[in-house]
Amino acid sequence: MSRGRRATFPPQSDTPDKCTVTAVIIADPRRFAVRVDTGGEIIVDLSSWSSPSFVVDIAPLVRERIRQMGPTPIGRSVRRHLLNLRRFWSFLDDRTIILHGLGDITVELINDYEAWLEQNAGNRLFQRHLLAALISGLRIAVENRPGGLMPEVVSRLRYLGHGDSGGSRPRDAYSSRIAEALRAAARAQIAEARQRIALGDDVPPPPPGVDACTRLRAHHDAVVAEIIRSGQIETRHPSFARFKGLGAYRHVDCRIEVPHRGFHLTPIDLAAFLTLLSLETGMEMECLIRLKADCLRNPTRGYVEIEYYKRRARGSEWKRLRVRDGSSATPGGLVRMAIALTERARRHTGSDRLWVLWTIDGLRPANEEGGQGIATFVDRYYLVDDDGARLRLRLSRLRKTQKAEWYRRTNGQLEQFAVGHSIGVAARHYADIPALRHVHEQTLADAFHDALDAALKPRIDTNEAEHPVVERQDPSPATDEQDVWLARCGGFYESPFTEAGKPCPSPFWGCLECENAVITERKLPALIAFQSFMADQRTVLDAGEWSIKFGRPWHRVTKQILPAFAPQAVEAARARIAEQGPTVLYLPVEATAR
Repeated sequence: MSRGRRATFPPQSDTPDKCTVTAVIIADPRRFAVRVDTGGEIIVDLSSWSSPSFVVDIAPLVRERIRQMGPTPIGRSVRRHLLNLRRFWSFLDDRTIILHGLGDITVELINDYEAWLEQNAGNRLFQRHLLAALISGLRIAVENRPGGLMPEVVSRLRYLGHGDSGGSRPRDAYSSRIAEALRAAARAQIAEARQRIALGDDVPPPPPGVDACTRLRAHHDAVVAEIIRSGQIETRHPSFARFKGLGAYRHVDCRIEVPHRGFHLTPIDLAAFLTLLSLETGMEMECLIRLKADCLRNPTRGYVEIEYYKRRARGSEWKRLRVRDGSSATPGGLVRMAIALTERARRHTGSDRLWVLWTIDGLRPANEEGGQGIATFVDRYYLVDDDGARLRLRLSRLRKTQKAEWYRRTNGQLEQFAVGHSIGVAARHYADIPALRHVHEQTLADAFHDALDAALKPRIDTNEAEHPVVERQDPSPATDEQDVWLARCGGFYESPFTEAGKPCPSPFWGCLECENAVITERKLPALIAFQSFMADQRTVLDAGEWSIKFGRPWHRVTKQILPAFAPQAVEAARARIAEQGPTVLYLPVEATAR
């Protein structure tokens, strides 16, 4: 058998192949690449859209519009813009309209498109988003191609659409119960990750059942050695194939993620870290997921600053948030733990991002598509919503949840609540949400009650010179003939409930609301007896009827009048009733009238 020889290839010519040159020359202007924030590229392909001549004119405008999103736009934002713009071509196809260039755009066409969206594109706000994708591109044509559009079209581009633009539904916060359940689940998952992942030169223990077979342990060690060397192992690798084959025969868990879980974070770990950090810091999710590995700054006296990048803050994108630092129960401690757990993954990928994890696609920096990890996290810890159904966990709602908790702690004081926002933004976007509606309604109810109590607060004379409780100037001293059941009356024939000179027509508990009444200590037995009578009536009347008839008098006697007297005086009155019995006290007939 003859020995082989080295393979040789013809020398490569420096002159490009004719076909290659042609391909470059006739490159389709409707296709171009966009570099996005992850470092990769997205190919924008408009070649399948109808009206090809018009697409050739519009493609540079689309490219410029994407460039205006920033030097490295978010890939998801680019795709959303293209989908929104594609809706205009759906309109053209539906109406069988063929455009040959920008000059074919008319005011009637834009208005017809707006009317078509009203019938085919959901709510008004979403319609405006779709219309804006077209209008923004045409506005670029006005700047870059003067005269390319008709003057009346240029005037039409000054506004998006007709009528009300609609309003967005505010993103709501989770309830306190759900927030606590999320915290508990996230801490449990993070603790499991810390115990599972080997740091430094340590090697994680093999899965159960591996040590029972010497050959299987050898195959497992070969898989671990490859992960230590390369950071990961593929399913096609011979070492993993041998481990999987023998492991399946011996009923050992030999899925591809099993050996990787001992070295790297997985999507469920990322979901737990992001959930807990968002609930503890209130940082925007898009900022959390793009943290750098060196994001911690200026540690001092139990605090540290987290440096993050906020794309929406044009001109001041880099920001810092001061948080507590210490154990893993603090935000600073959580970030330090994440740095340690992802150090091996960063070393193998060369990334400077904090969140580098292993997925089924291999080692990579985390992006915003963590749907699978979130679903697994919810299922593993049996997280349910307030109705007992499976929780639909939206990471974007966690910031609202943290803000709602902070709002309650600051008692709604916007000066303290507005951290990282103007007061107006804090009020509109974070305070005016459904989860806090009951807080605002209760505040209004308390304010109205306080105003009513202040306006109708009874005048009380405790007969104690050193502690008089009289809210206003007393009327002239009342005579015994003007004494009524629950109070002394300063003007029985000058009642505010009827004309002057006529006797007061109000029921006896109306004295509790009357400006002529002065409540003295010797009326305490009658007040206490009336209080007992009202309590007994709860068993006779239904709740609504009792509230209408006795709700206000009960509040007056129990919350305002009796507490104004000395406890000794109240107890003495109770003792008198107990000694003589309630039957010695006259009960007016209107108390029992139904």
